Amino acid sequence: MLGFRSFSVMTVFIALLSTGCTSGPTAQEREQLKYFERPYSRTTSTDRYVIAPPDVITIHSPLAPELNNVKQQIAPDGTLNLDLLGHVAIAGKSPQEVEELLTASLRTFYKDVKVHIDVEFKSQWYYVFGETSNSGPKRYTGRDTLVQALADAQPTRLAWPERIYVIKPSPDPDQRHVTVVNLKDIIQEGNSTSNVLLAQDDIVYVPLNPVANVGVAIQNALFPAQPVFQAAGGARSVGF
Repeated sequence: MLGFRSFSVMTVFIALLSTGCTSGPTAQEREQLKYFERPYSRTTSTDRYVIAPPDVITIHSPLAPELNNVKQQIAPDGTLNLDLLGHVAIAGKSPQEVEELLTASLRTFYKDVKVHIDVEFKSQWYYVFGETSNSGPKRYTGRDTLVQALADAQPTRLAWPERIYVIKPSPDPDQRHVTVVNLKDIIQEGNSTSNVLLAQDDIVYVPLNPVANVGVAIQNALFPAQPVFQAAGGARSVGF
Protein backbone atom coordinates (compact mmCIF):
# COMPACT_ATOMS: atom_id res chain seq x y z
CA MET A 1 0.00 0.00 0.00
CA LEU A 2 2.79 2.41 0.88
CA GLY A 3 4.63 1.67 -2.37
CA PHE A 4 1.50 2.26 -4.47
CA ARG A 5 0.73 5.52 -2.68
CA SER A 6 4.30 6.76 -3.13
CA PHE A 7 4.22 5.79 -6.82
CA SER A 8 0.96 7.71 -7.36
CA VAL A 9 2.29 10.82 -5.66
CA MET A 10 5.53 10.67 -7.64
CA THR A 11 3.54 10.34 -10.89
CA VAL A 12 1.70 13.56 -10.10
CA PHE A 13 4.97 15.21 -9.09
CA ILE A 14 6.62 14.35 -12.42
CA ALA A 15 3.57 15.59 -14.32
CA LEU A 16 3.68 18.91 -12.50
CA LEU A 17 7.38 19.31 -13.19
CA SER A 18 6.75 18.78 -16.88
CA THR A 19 3.95 21.36 -17.06
CA GLY A 20 5.51 23.93 -14.72
CA CYS A 21 3.73 26.00 -12.06
CA THR A 22 3.51 29.46 -13.57
CA SER A 23 -0.16 29.53 -14.55
CA GLY A 24 -1.68 32.86 -13.54
CA PRO A 25 -5.30 33.89 -12.98
CA THR A 26 -8.00 32.81 -15.41
CA ALA A 27 -10.16 35.29 -17.32
CA GLN A 28 -13.02 34.61 -14.90
CA GLU A 29 -10.75 35.30 -11.91
CA ARG A 30 -9.50 38.53 -13.50
CA GLU A 31 -13.10 39.59 -14.06
CA GLN A 32 -13.54 39.65 -10.28
CA LEU A 33 -11.07 42.55 -10.07
CA LYS A 34 -13.96 44.93 -10.81
CA TYR A 35 -15.16 44.38 -7.23
CA PHE A 36 -11.82 45.51 -5.76
CA GLU A 37 -10.79 49.15 -5.71
CA ARG A 38 -7.39 50.27 -7.04
CA PRO A 39 -5.23 52.93 -5.32
CA TYR A 40 -5.06 55.14 -8.40
CA SER A 41 -8.88 55.33 -8.55
CA ARG A 42 -9.17 56.80 -5.06
CA THR A 43 -8.56 60.52 -4.73
CA THR A 44 -8.37 60.83 -0.94
CA SER A 45 -7.86 57.40 0.53
CA THR A 46 -7.43 58.49 4.15
CA ASP A 47 -11.00 59.82 4.29
CA ARG A 48 -12.32 56.31 3.80
CA TYR A 49 -11.10 55.10 7.19
CA VAL A 50 -13.94 55.04 9.72
CA ILE A 51 -12.85 55.73 13.28
CA ALA A 52 -14.06 53.33 15.98
CA PRO A 53 -13.09 52.03 19.43
CA PRO A 54 -10.33 51.28 20.41
CA ASP A 55 -8.57 53.67 17.99
CA VAL A 56 -6.36 56.27 19.68
CA ILE A 57 -6.63 59.95 18.72
CA THR A 58 -3.96 62.63 19.22
CA ILE A 59 -5.26 66.19 18.83
CA HIS A 60 -3.04 69.01 17.56
CA SER A 61 -4.41 72.53 18.00
CA PRO A 62 -1.80 75.12 19.09
CA LEU A 63 -4.40 77.86 19.59
CA ALA A 64 -6.42 75.67 21.98
CA PRO A 65 -3.93 74.73 24.74
CA GLU A 66 -6.55 72.70 26.63
CA LEU A 67 -6.62 70.18 23.76
CA ASN A 68 -3.26 70.59 22.07
CA ASN A 69 -1.31 67.28 22.08
CA VAL A 70 -4.08 65.53 24.02
CA LYS A 71 -4.01 61.78 23.34
CA GLN A 72 -7.02 59.60 24.12
CA GLN A 73 -8.37 56.19 23.27
CA ILE A 74 -11.93 56.24 21.99
CA ALA A 75 -14.24 54.97 24.72
CA PRO A 76 -16.43 51.90 24.13
CA ASP A 77 -19.41 54.23 23.60
CA GLY A 78 -17.55 55.92 20.72
CA THR A 79 -16.73 59.20 22.48
CA LEU A 80 -13.77 61.28 23.64
CA ASN A 81 -13.99 63.11 26.99
CA LEU A 82 -12.26 66.45 26.37
CA ASP A 83 -11.62 69.59 28.38
CA LEU A 84 -13.85 72.48 27.24
CA LEU A 85 -15.95 70.20 25.05
CA GLY A 86 -16.94 67.33 27.33
CA HIS A 87 -18.04 64.08 25.66
CA VAL A 88 -17.72 64.26 21.88
CA ALA A 89 -19.10 61.39 19.76
CA ILE A 90 -16.64 60.61 16.96
CA ALA A 91 -17.11 56.89 16.20
CA GLY A 92 -18.25 56.32 12.64
CA LYS A 93 -16.58 59.46 11.33
CA SER A 94 -13.53 59.82 9.11
CA PRO A 95 -10.43 61.62 10.41
CA GLN A 96 -11.31 64.67 8.32
CA GLU A 97 -14.84 64.74 9.71
CA VAL A 98 -13.49 64.58 13.28
CA GLU A 99 -11.15 67.49 12.56
CA GLU A 100 -14.06 69.54 11.20
CA LEU A 101 -16.26 68.66 14.19
CA LEU A 102 -13.62 69.62 16.76
CA THR A 103 -12.73 72.81 14.90
CA ALA A 104 -16.37 73.92 14.80
CA SER A 105 -16.84 73.11 18.51
CA LEU A 106 -13.67 74.97 19.56
CA ARG A 107 -14.64 78.11 17.67
CA THR A 108 -17.06 78.82 20.50
CA PHE A 109 -13.92 79.57 22.54
CA TYR A 110 -11.22 80.45 19.97
CA LYS A 111 -11.82 82.47 16.80
CA ASP A 112 -9.14 81.20 14.38
CA VAL A 113 -8.59 77.76 15.83
CA LYS A 114 -7.69 74.81 13.61
CA VAL A 115 -7.48 71.12 14.52
CA HIS A 116 -5.42 68.29 13.10
CA ILE A 117 -5.61 64.74 14.46
CA ASP A 118 -3.39 61.68 14.24
CA VAL A 119 -5.01 58.26 14.43
CA GLU A 120 -3.45 55.07 15.81
CA PHE A 121 -5.33 52.39 13.92
CA LYS A 122 -6.46 49.74 16.38
CA SER A 123 -10.06 48.90 15.47
CA GLN A 124 -9.95 47.45 11.96
CA TRP A 125 -7.98 44.65 10.34
CA TYR A 126 -7.26 42.75 7.17
CA TYR A 127 -5.67 39.28 7.20
CA VAL A 128 -2.81 37.46 5.48
CA PHE A 129 -2.60 33.65 5.50
CA GLY A 130 -0.65 30.92 3.74
CA GLU A 131 2.99 30.65 2.68
CA THR A 132 4.42 33.81 4.24
CA SER A 133 6.93 34.53 6.97
CA ASN A 134 4.62 37.01 8.68
CA SER A 135 1.03 35.81 8.43
CA GLY A 136 -1.82 37.01 10.64
CA PRO A 137 -4.01 40.06 11.26
CA LYS A 138 -2.75 43.42 9.98
CA ARG A 139 -3.82 46.92 10.98
CA TYR A 140 -6.16 48.37 8.39
CA THR A 141 -5.42 52.02 7.64
CA GLY A 142 -7.64 52.70 4.62
CA ARG A 143 -4.70 52.86 2.20
CA ASP A 144 -3.25 49.33 2.35
CA THR A 145 -2.44 47.85 -1.06
CA LEU A 146 -1.89 44.20 -1.92
CA VAL A 147 1.78 44.83 -2.73
CA GLN A 148 2.29 46.57 0.62
CA ALA A 149 0.60 43.68 2.43
CA LEU A 150 2.76 41.08 0.69
CA ALA A 151 5.94 43.09 1.17
CA ASP A 152 5.21 43.05 4.89
CA ALA A 153 4.13 39.39 5.00
CA GLN A 154 7.13 38.16 2.93
CA PRO A 155 6.01 35.13 0.83
CA THR A 156 8.32 32.15 1.31
CA ARG A 157 10.21 30.30 -1.43
CA LEU A 158 7.40 27.70 -1.38
CA ALA A 159 4.76 30.30 -2.29
CA TRP A 160 2.96 30.55 -5.65
CA PRO A 161 3.31 34.25 -6.58
CA GLU A 162 1.41 33.81 -9.85
CA ARG A 163 -1.77 32.95 -7.93
CA ILE A 164 -2.31 35.20 -4.92
CA TYR A 165 -5.91 35.07 -3.70
CA VAL A 166 -7.67 38.23 -2.51
CA ILE A 167 -10.97 37.48 -0.81
CA LYS A 168 -13.73 39.91 0.10
CA PRO A 169 -15.83 38.01 2.69
CA SER A 170 -19.47 38.74 3.43
CA PRO A 171 -22.47 37.01 5.03
CA ASP A 172 -24.34 37.96 1.84
CA PRO A 173 -23.42 35.52 -0.98
CA ASP A 174 -23.93 38.28 -3.55
CA GLN A 175 -21.28 40.41 -1.82
CA ARG A 176 -18.59 37.72 -1.61
CA HIS A 177 -15.84 38.07 -4.19
CA VAL A 178 -12.56 36.27 -4.86
CA THR A 179 -9.92 37.35 -7.37
CA VAL A 180 -6.50 35.93 -8.17
CA VAL A 181 -3.52 38.24 -8.74
CA ASN A 182 -0.24 37.47 -10.48
CA LEU A 183 2.32 39.16 -8.23
CA LYS A 184 5.12 38.47 -10.72
CA ASP A 185 3.31 40.58 -13.33
CA ILE A 186 3.25 43.50 -10.91
CA ILE A 187 6.88 43.14 -9.85
CA GLN A 188 8.53 42.20 -13.15
CA GLU A 189 6.39 44.16 -15.61
CA GLY A 190 5.17 47.03 -13.44
CA ASN A 191 1.54 46.28 -14.29
CA SER A 192 -0.25 47.77 -11.27
CA THR A 193 -3.81 47.26 -12.53
CA SER A 194 -4.20 44.28 -10.22
CA ASN A 195 -2.52 45.91 -7.19
CA VAL A 196 -5.83 46.21 -5.38
CA LEU A 197 -6.55 48.46 -2.44
CA LEU A 198 -7.50 46.24 0.48
CA ALA A 199 -10.67 46.89 2.46
CA GLN A 200 -11.48 46.15 6.08
CA ASP A 201 -11.71 42.38 6.72
CA ASP A 202 -10.26 41.43 3.31
CA ILE A 203 -8.23 38.21 3.27
CA VAL A 204 -5.01 37.66 1.32
CA TYR A 205 -4.11 34.00 0.85
CA VAL A 206 -0.72 32.88 -0.50
CA PRO A 207 -0.91 29.23 -1.60
CA LEU A 208 1.83 26.64 -1.95
CA ASN A 209 3.18 26.30 -5.46
CA PRO A 210 2.29 22.95 -7.13
CA VAL A 211 5.74 21.40 -6.73
CA ALA A 212 5.86 22.29 -3.03
CA ASN A 213 2.31 21.03 -2.65
CA VAL A 214 3.30 17.65 -4.04
CA GLY A 215 6.33 17.61 -1.76
CA VAL A 216 4.04 18.07 1.23
CA ALA A 217 1.80 15.29 -0.11
CA ILE A 218 4.80 12.96 -0.39
CA GLN A 219 5.86 13.83 3.14
CA ASN A 220 2.34 13.10 4.40
CA ALA A 221 2.21 9.84 2.45
CA LEU A 222 5.48 8.68 3.99
CA PHE A 223 4.61 9.87 7.49
CA PRO A 224 3.22 6.50 8.73
CA ALA A 225 6.49 4.82 7.78
CA GLN A 226 8.81 7.44 9.26
CA PRO A 227 8.72 6.08 12.85
CA VAL A 228 9.63 2.64 11.47
CA PHE A 229 12.56 4.06 9.48
CA GLN A 230 13.73 6.06 12.49
CA ALA A 231 13.51 3.00 14.75
CA ALA A 232 15.47 0.92 12.23
CA GLY A 233 18.13 3.60 11.99
CA GLY A 234 18.38 3.73 15.77
CA ALA A 235 18.76 -0.02 15.99
CA ARG A 236 21.61 0.01 13.45
CA SER A 237 23.37 2.77 15.35
CA VAL A 238 23.60 0.60 18.49
CA GLY A 239 24.84 -2.45 16.60
CA PHE A 240 21.75 -4.60 16.05
